[in-house]
Amino acid sequence: MFGQLFIFIIGIFSLVMGIQSGDYIWAFCGLVMSLSGIHLIYKLKTGKNIWDKPNT
Repeated sequence: MFGQLFIFIIGIFSLVMGIQSGDYIWAFCGLVMSLSGIHLIYKLKTGKNIWDKPNT
């Protein structure tokens, strides 16, 4: 769990630093890393992917 939180925190940090410095490629990489971290944390907590549809 620490690894996933670390990925999320570094992603947010990269996103903010990229926007502040004007390096939008770095900011985009931070955004992707943050979203990956959110997905990993969600999958660990629920055991499902975010885009899984409920069975009807």
